[in-house]
Amino acid sequence: MRAWDINFQMRVKADEPGIVTLVADCRAMARVIRNIPIAPGRQDRINRLNILRAVRGTTGIEGSDLTELEVRMILEASSKKMVLPASRKREEQEARNAQNVMDYVASQLTLHPETELTEELVCKLHELTTESIEYQFNTPGKYRTISVTAGDYVPPIEIKEINKLMGQFIKWLNTGTPQDWDPIIRAIVTHFYVVSIHPFGDGNGRTSRAAESFLLYKAGINARGFYSLANFYYRNRDEYFLLLNKIRFETKGDMTPFVRFALRGLSEELEEVHREVLNEVKQISFRDFAREKLQDKLDSKSGKRMLDLLIKLDTTIVDVKAIRQNEHALSKLYRGLTPRTLARDIAFLENQSLIIVDKGKIAANINVMEKFTS
Repeated sequence: MRAWDINFQMRVKADEPGIVTLVADCRAMARVIRNIPIAPGRQDRINRLNILRAVRGTTGIEGSDLTELEVRMILEASSKKMVLPASRKREEQEARNAQNVMDYVASQLTLHPETELTEELVCKLHELTTESIEYQFNTPGKYRTISVTAGDYVPPIEIKEINKLMGQFIKWLNTGTPQDWDPIIRAIVTHFYVVSIHPFGDGNGRTSRAAESFLLYKAGINARGFYSLANFYYRNRDEYFLLLNKIRFETKGDMTPFVRFALRGLSEELEEVHREVLNEVKQISFRDFAREKLQDKLDSKSGKRMLDLLIKLDTTIVDVKAIRQNEHALSKLYRGLTPRTLARDIAFLENQSLIIVDKGKIAANINVMEKFTS
């Protein structure tokens, strides 16, 4: 067990070429994503996906066994309806709390975009993170009064020291050297300090990542909804914890390795969002392409039916047998028609490169749009 003498002389090589490039890449990708026009409904879908990944990541880092499907079920269900067994009530509440934190950050900064990170705000994020969960020796929104450990790291013990360090950190962040750094770097450094001070009885990791997400959101990285590095940290959990201790004990005050690691993660997360946005655009373009290919038939019932089939297929893969046997929503399109009609439609759409047929299953050939990109 090792204790770190927390200080505010830590530095970041913000002008290091690799750091400069990563920051520029993240900002450029955010601008690219922001400038791609997509409908509000599709943007909401991407935002929900971002939140789902973030919830899965930030709870998973702390040891939660929630799967992505379970998180999706929890987030889509009413807050009054239990999704998981009673034995997993705590995990379910942690997921709901994580979403509440993200909703709070987004709403606060939408209404008050100039909001600064304060001790009160950090405490509010912790309150939302741990409310309605009975963690031992933890009071939501209040600094701890006991000693704690974080792996093989021992955070400050005295309550007076915690109060002092949190006050010094916020002052340093908002008026000191970090003012010279890009806001993205400030967000990452905030994460490092909050999790190192470990001011609460429980939920410190999640609160530190929430504070980081707050500052990333404020920095304008949220081009299409809520972004978080939690999913990246979860995928690289061992390296994440290793680097935290490396900065505390081995780099002689240089936070650059952790900042570089987090920037790489942010770049990866933004690339993933970019792919999601482009996929949404590809689906919209595919519908226009399908209308062009079916133009001569759209005045007929068969043409309208085939276009409806393509639109309703969306990105799913459907068993043709299920359509024939009235076991799929698409069966409504062929009610009262013969199996031969369905077969004829499928053959025509495949010939036009609008669907893919494989082993009795069909899917919209959305990837055909890639041949129109340079």
